Parts: sequence; structure tokens; C-alpha cells
Amino acid sequence: GTATFPGHVFFLGKTSDPADALCKFVVQPHISVYYCDPYSESRGELARAHAYEKRDISELTGRDLEMYSKHLYNLQFMDKYKEFTGNEWLAFYPRDPPRHKIWPADYFGQEHRVQTSETQFVAMPPWEELRSYELDHQKRKESDEIPLRQYRSPEPTMDITLTAVSCAPRIFEIQNFISHTEADHILMLTNRTHDLRPSTTGDSRRPSDHDNTRTSLNTWVDREESPIIDAIYRRVADLLEMDEALLRKRTPEEHPELGSIKGSIAEPLQMVHYEVGQEYTAHHDFGYSQMSDPYEPSRSINVLLYLNDVEEGGETSFPRWMNAETMGSLDVKPEKGKVSQTGLTNVGI
Repeated sequence: GTATFPGHVFFLGKTSDPADALCKFVVQPHISVYYCDPYSESRGELARAHAYEKRDISELTGRDLEMYSKHLYNLQFMDKYKEFTGNEWLAFYPRDPPRHKIWPADYFGQEHRVQTSETQFVAMPPWEELRSYELDHQKRKESDEIPLRQYRSPEPTMDITLTAVSCAPRIFEIQNFISHTEADHILMLTNRTHDLRPSTTGDSRRPSDHDNTRTSLNTWVDREESPIIDAIYRRVADLLEMDEALLRKRTPEEHPELGSIKGSIAEPLQMVHYEVGQEYTAHHDFGYSQMSDPYEPSRSINVLLYLNDVEEGGETSFPRWMNAETMGSLDVKPEKGKVSQTGLTNVGI
């Protein structure tokens, strides 16, 4: 969980009476997943919470018993996964392999190159022209004119270079992914049409109260709000070698294999503002999906855009990266126009 460290003690209670503790666990080093099983006598695993009352498994309905059995099966796989990889399993097993491109990070400094026709805006279109422009979300053909070409770089394509700065987790830096004009537009759009509010932790189904683990301000910007935001989404799709249609609402003919998932598999652009001294403490930047969801959607890829330079601080820190040189964290320095991209292979659609 967020801001959780070895030695912290948690109690799980009833929703109707939180003071009535059902079980307890103590956070241990190098263990990310904890569970409470009142239907088993076993107390061997460090990740198992101590249940104060043994329950009779016969009380479970057919559906609940099915879910319980799935959890047990997942725990068995979790043990095998950690034995084989040395890492925690952070999803439900069995599950399909990743559907989308996962760039390899086999060594520090490894580079990958991508070309996109979604060139950068180098001059700011008038506000009235941006607001009046109707976004056409039909799939664009190669012969189609790029919108607002007169305000973009004169080159017909843009080269993107990903450089691996970490192998575990996979982290890449991309310099000059967005132009200063585009960064300024995002900030202008945020300040002009949105209200920054205190950031929350948790997910959209179970947001938490504001607390000192995350002290920033944030808001959300939709892809459809301007042609410049749309262009950045299309460029990100090319960066990930992904169909841009997956990052918007689609027609019935587009990706029918996703069944009932008709909307974007990406979130809106989350704008986060940090004043001096504000932070988001160490956390796993994804949430668990419902066990019943066959696609297990979650954040499997994060793309962070840096919108300004800073004199000191402001780094994105990865405290548990693996390397042979230091026990310290990997700190990605914020530079205007740069992107850092992380990929998780055992979570996400």
C-alpha cells in the first residue's frame, strides 16, 4: 500500500463496526501482498494476517467459495512466481499475457527508436482556433492532412529515442518528446479551464481521504479538449506502438476483440502540481481490478510528461530499482519536454 513500511500494524474490521477487529497483520520487508484467511488453520506464511476467529468454510455460498478457491490458487502461483523470479506477483492468475508492446530494457543505456507523423507544435494557434476545431476521431489515413500543420514543425516526421535508465523496473527517458509550446499549452489549458484540487490516494472506486502521504494538487485533462492534447495522445500511441484508437472511444468496427470495453484504455491526462515541500511518498502506482473482470485492467504503462524545469528537487524517485552500484534510489530529473515511461509486465490489460 501507500506509505507503508516494515513494522506497521494493520487491523481489518467489519464495515458496520470497524472497531471489531477480525484479523491483524504486521508489514514485513520485501512482502507486498497480505491476506486474511479465517477458513484455514495455517499460520506459516508471513503474508497471512492473524484471524482472531476461525470460520467454517461451509458458510460460503457457491459464488463465494469459487472466489475463495481462486484466491488460494493465485497464492500458490504467487509462491512459485517469487521462487522463480525473486519478485512479487501483483495480479490474478491465470491471466492472458500482455496485449501491448513492452519495450525491452536488457541493459542500461539500451536505445529504441520510433518514428511518428504526429509532429510537434512549435507555434501556439490562436485560442479561438483551438476551441473551434472539431476533433475527428475516425482513424486517420496516411493521405489525410495533419491538423493545424501550419503551427507544427516543418519536418514530415519526428524521431523518438527511448533510452533505458533502469531494467527492473523498466524505465525509459525520452528527451524532447513534447515541445515547449505544447508544455505551455497544457499548463495554460489547466489554469484556464480547470480547478486544481488536493490529490487523493486509492482508486476511483475507493478514493481515500486527503492525508500527508500525497500532498500535491491535481486535475484531469481529456484528450478531446484540444487538438494539441489529441496530438500528444497520438504521439504516445506511436511511442508504445499501439493503435491510437485504443486511447479514445471507438466505433463498433474498431477492436471488436475487446468486447464490452468501448472506451479508452488510458486515463485522461492527470495534471499534478507540487509546491515546495509537497510530495507523493513511495507507492505501487496501480490498483487491483475485480477478480471477475477477464481483462484485469490496471495501469500497466505510465507515461510522465515534465512541463517545466526546476532549480532543485522535483525528481520522480524509484526507491526499489535493481542495480549493482548503489543502494540509493533512481531519481529521474524533471526537464521541460522530457518523458519518463515505465512498464509493468504483470498488471494491466
